[in-house]
Amino acid sequence: MLNFDGKVAIITGAGRGIGRSHALLLAERGATVIVNDFGGDRFGSGGDNAEPACKVAAEITQRGGTAHAACVDITDQAATIAMVDDAVARFGAVDCIIHNASVYASPGPFAAASLADLRRISQVNIEGGWNVAQAAWGHMIDQGYGRVIMTGSGAGFFGRRRDHAYSVAKSALIGLTKLLATEGGEHGIKANIIGPIAYTENSAAQGIPPIMEEFAKPIHVSNLVALLAHEQCPVSGEMFHVGGGFVSRIFMAETRGTAFPGAAMSPEAVMERMAEILSEDGYSVPANSDRSGALVSRAIASVEPAFAAVLAEAKAARAAAVPPGKSGDS
Repeated sequence: MLNFDGKVAIITGAGRGIGRSHALLLAERGATVIVNDFGGDRFGSGGDNAEPACKVAAEITQRGGTAHAACVDITDQAATIAMVDDAVARFGAVDCIIHNASVYASPGPFAAASLADLRRISQVNIEGGWNVAQAAWGHMIDQGYGRVIMTGSGAGFFGRRRDHAYSVAKSALIGLTKLLATEGGEHGIKANIIGPIAYTENSAAQGIPPIMEEFAKPIHVSNLVALLAHEQCPVSGEMFHVGGGFVSRIFMAETRGTAFPGAAMSPEAVMERMAEILSEDGYSVPANSDRSGALVSRAIASVEPAFAAVLAEAKAARAAAVPPGKSGDS
């Protein structure tokens, strides 16, 4: 059984819906949970309301768990740092960050989309995710361990018509997750992102079919999140779609593409070879931008001998600089 005894988790947007489900499950399995929720409505209005966070913290305590309510606006960087530092002072560590908080906009055509909605939704999703992860980052590096789970969306993975600001804000969390996974690896920190599907008060207001109340419960999402939050989490830098008992991997791939010698490239040449560029045969899934850059470099070297020679010299220099017993990147 995956237990969380001795672990401390901060969960944003944990006063209701999916976040509440995460909090209850981790607490049931032994985690100390910081229940963060600013208490606003789904559009972000009416915050500074401690009732949702306090209610979930009390529910955990009544069940025999340990929780602390934090009615903190995570778009306020100083307040977020204070929340994380307080958790460390109270409980000795912050082992896991689950960024679940979000706000929404009314669906509509792109021509009528509001820049104010984009800014408001980005503040909670992007700035909030940045703030809470960065506030915990130094603590996680010091302890040589951490887990970060960002809550994206199918809207962010693929784009959702009539839900523009939300789609854009959620997509930005993909990049944040990837860079945290890349930078955190050497420090024992793993970061992943989920796109949840669950029937909640908010998703119902956004148009999820009523039948999903029976078949797509928040706990179905929390079961994956608990694994990603655990010390035995087997992955980092991954994206998952999850809901109703279904889990899939979402990945960002790069085709083999094609390389043109500089003098041979033209708009017409690119058009002529577009089918080859788009072909999914032999695609790769780079773990980070460095790996993607290596693919590009190898492709250029395949058609530019002078570049190939420089690349070979650089590779030899890197290999010579690697201490005995360690292997360098190819």
